[in-house]
Amino acid sequence: MYPILQIYIKMLRSVFLQVLVPRQSLQLSTFSCLSTKQEHILTKFRSNCNIGNCKLHVSSQLLDKQYYSDPFANIKECDNPSLNPTFHQQRVNDRRSKRNGKVLNVAILGIPNSGKSTLINKFVGKEVCPYSCKSQTTRRRSRAIYTEDDTQIVFLDTPGVVSLEEVKKFKLEKSLYVDPEISCVEAHLLVVLHDVSNRFVREAIDPKILRLLCKYQHRVPSILVLNKIDILSTKRRIFDLICKLTCNRLDDGRKSSVQINRHEPKWNVESYLKRIKRQAKYEGKEETKEDLKDKNFQAIFEEAARGPVVDVRAAELTKGLLGWPGFRDVFTISAKNGDGVADLKNYIINNAKPGGHRFSADIVHDQDPRQTVVDIIKSKLLDNLEREVPFNLQPVIQMWQYDEEKKMLNIGVSIETRNSREAKQLIGVNGETIRLLSHQMEASLMDYFDTVVALKLEAKLAKSEADKLSFEAIRNPTLS
Repeated sequence: MYPILQIYIKMLRSVFLQVLVPRQSLQLSTFSCLSTKQEHILTKFRSNCNIGNCKLHVSSQLLDKQYYSDPFANIKECDNPSLNPTFHQQRVNDRRSKRNGKVLNVAILGIPNSGKSTLINKFVGKEVCPYSCKSQTTRRRSRAIYTEDDTQIVFLDTPGVVSLEEVKKFKLEKSLYVDPEISCVEAHLLVVLHDVSNRFVREAIDPKILRLLCKYQHRVPSILVLNKIDILSTKRRIFDLICKLTCNRLDDGRKSSVQINRHEPKWNVESYLKRIKRQAKYEGKEETKEDLKDKNFQAIFEEAARGPVVDVRAAELTKGLLGWPGFRDVFTISAKNGDGVADLKNYIINNAKPGGHRFSADIVHDQDPRQTVVDIIKSKLLDNLEREVPFNLQPVIQMWQYDEEKKMLNIGVSIETRNSREAKQLIGVNGETIRLLSHQMEASLMDYFDTVVALKLEAKLAKSEADKLSFEAIRNPTLS
């Protein structure tokens, strides 16, 4: 008898899924709908239908075709598609060409915390790529879109370049290693963003970036952008750094070299030779100074520009290099202050190629707005919380409502902490920290959505930890 009843229940479930009968038309006396205090777009209703001794649980979203197909159906279509995540993603996934004009895909490459997201935000004019003072804020590849007249620039924001060994050692996401290379394949122009404020890394381009430049030189041109230039006081120091990072030559598109300085400073050459010699000595391969002087940058560039270069060969060609001899141009900027960004922007727009626009003019980011909200919240947690705590916290969106009368977006977010130490650091003394976080997050969200945003931030303690604290309070009343 039981198998027959089970088949009957499955048949009823299929009827509800296929027909999607509206809630008002149900005439079952045994049907009841569980209500909640606040009815909003993310609330999951449950309805119970009693059949004999069995209960058939059906989500009420299945009973309403509109809510089943679109959980944000009550948000009407407006000028800003980011307010409706479903509508935004439909616009992004529409592959039809929007209009003919000029397009350019620009991949931003750099080590962690070099200012890639900050530069993109300056271009677009709003905070579409969250950033923080800590490294590896960007964890995945995303596109930021800037449209001006008939020209559309698609910026490929990539995570800081890391090696495969670092991914395995620190148990990082594979996207941190794979995404920069995927962006190189999709790009029409590579922008190497070099941080000159860090004295430990500014004297040489990272070998992992040199490997990508060598592999894709045959199909994608590249330019060098020195960021945080306001840190260096003298122009002479900047000039010497440019000479070193470009191997004292540029590629102007005709495989010819342009001398930046007729007489390269002697100490730069000696520093370069000493570095190569130390590396060779460490590997047990002694090289003479004369051999190092004869290193042919032109031969390296020509081999890389001739055709595809495999990883092993790219590592051999770039071994010991401090810079790359294939850059077409060099720019000095301060992405935070905006110095020099206008010149770089004009250069990129002038290099756009004829083609169809992939995105509509009102789309500025291809990522789901809900994910962007989570990333913005994470970036503020990284800025304000210490040590490993912000990396352990995972924000979850609980509410998303748009008030058309007040033109206000209401977002509710809960952050679950693993223990009381994390909860205390998140909340702060008398709630000062979480209040500060909420204000900073609201400001960034209003900049992204171009509307008033009311953020409700809630800190939650993990259930296991909360039960533990409750048990301790019962056993020792002085703790409560």
